[in-house]
Amino acid sequence: MTFERCRQLDDGLRRYIGNWNPAAMNSWLKELTDVTECIADGIHRARQNDDWLMFELYVIAASWHPSTLYTRDLCDVLLRHDEEVNYEDIVEALGEIRDPNAVESLEEAIWWEPRWDEYRQLAIKAAWALSQIGTPEALAILEDVSSCGSEEVREAAQLLLGRGGT
Repeated sequence: MTFERCRQLDDGLRRYIGNWNPAAMNSWLKELTDVTECIADGIHRARQNDDWLMFELYVIAASWHPSTLYTRDLCDVLLRHDEEVNYEDIVEALGEIRDPNAVESLEEAIWWEPRWDEYRQLAIKAAWALSQIGTPEALAILEDVSSCGSEEVREAAQLLLGRGGT
């Protein structure tokens, strides 16, 4: 990890603050190489500083460049239940990373029912992330959810387990 490379990534992400262009940002992120350590550092710094805007941008970068280097910070933030954080993007990144160390945090996300998530999208994405991880522990959680979760999450778990919805 070079300081210059990390500074360039940070500056590049900051370009999108106030100039939101997901297609351009995703195209730029997709082309980057050798940035996982910079992303890990950026996620950690943003988390430590409660800089949730930069944290969100680094989480998007993490989805394009998955690494287990991010798991601990992402899981720690996922468990905060803070209104300032975009949890759905964290869960999507954890699904891309596929680290079995995220299973416990993803299970908690499935059962958490934040007031802003009336359609249970966070839980559905957490179920998808667990299916991506695919360990026996992750699949056992999906099995539990497929029989006793909310209707939306139960159907998603059934589909992810290859059983179709009800």
